Amino acid sequence: MDDDDFDALYLDLMKEFLATATPLQWLAVVTTMNYDNGSALPDWISKHPKLEPAVAKALYWYQQPGYFQHYASQDKVPGINRAGWARIQALSQRFEQGNLAPATIGWDPANDLASPTGNEKHPGYDWTSEAVKGDEAKWQIPAIMLLAVPGEQPDIYAYVDEHGWEDGMPPHVQEELNAAMDGDEVEDED
Repeated sequence: MDDDDFDALYLDLMKEFLATATPLQWLAVVTTMNYDNGSALPDWISKHPKLEPAVAKALYWYQQPGYFQHYASQDKVPGINRAGWARIQALSQRFEQGNLAPATIGWDPANDLASPTGNEKHPGYDWTSEAVKGDEAKWQIPAIMLLAVPGEQPDIYAYVDEHGWEDGMPPHVQEELNAAMDGDEVEDED
């Protein structure tokens, strides 16, 4: 299986899973997936009509908007990262326009429990600390993106551990991808 076929299968399996997934599972995908696997899934998620504020905000911060603050416009961003620039801009616009599904769970970019710190006083990672301030920033992260989404913040770290997730994938998706790869190895041996 070549990389394009693998990527297409991964995207299809994840879209199928997310079609019936809970908001907690959407958040688990966004906060634990490998963002080096391409932009097709983050693009699809960022445009989805069921996208909730907690998931949208996590997706925004996990793409490290502070990096993009060093560039005044999309055409200044290195080519490989331009899709990420467009995605974070679109996500912040969805927030500003209120174009998201109703919130059922919370998420705090200043205290992300999916990225535990081990510090009892501040148990989750502070993504907002990565925001570039002052003259170094070519643009400012919108104030709305710095705020917590109200509601109970699920313990994603515990959820993915208890349910055997890897790289933002539930076990059945990982198993299907592994089977497809194993099937290719058998065919190659013939």
